[in-house]
Amino acid sequence: MTGRFPFQKLAKYPHMKPEDIAVWERFLHMMPSFFDSVDYDVAVGKGAPQNPEHPENIQADGKILTRKKIDVVGYAGDRTYIVEVGPIADMRKLGQILAYTRLFKVNRPDVSNVIPMVLCGAIERELEDDFAGHGILVEFA
Repeated sequence: MTGRFPFQKLAKYPHMKPEDIAVWERFLHMMPSFFDSVDYDVAVGKGAPQNPEHPENIQADGKILTRKKIDVVGYAGDRTYIVEVGPIADMRKLGQILAYTRLFKVNRPDVSNVIPMVLCGAIERELEDDFAGHGILVEFA
């Protein structure tokens, strides 16, 4: 698979907060060939039920807006990485990456070799075993 964006610094990244951008750009600088290409703000899941009385275009927009969004999907050879970015790999990030990975696999059963990854500046104490136990790659930047 190929992403819509090159794996390089961009002027902006969809829906990334400044503290997440700082981690992401450090990673870009440290590992410039980690991914071949990437996608940002990737929607997964079904989204919230919509009011059937609304016009179809409004329902469609509501569905898109309420789907879960993966920070980054990275592509490297035959591997597809589901990436959650943030300053700290904490319990929230653990739950997010597990849910995003599951939803991605449900939406894209044609994609194999899916790897969950959290990109962070630090990991919350006592959680290393939890990330490792779920097969989540934790990268630091």
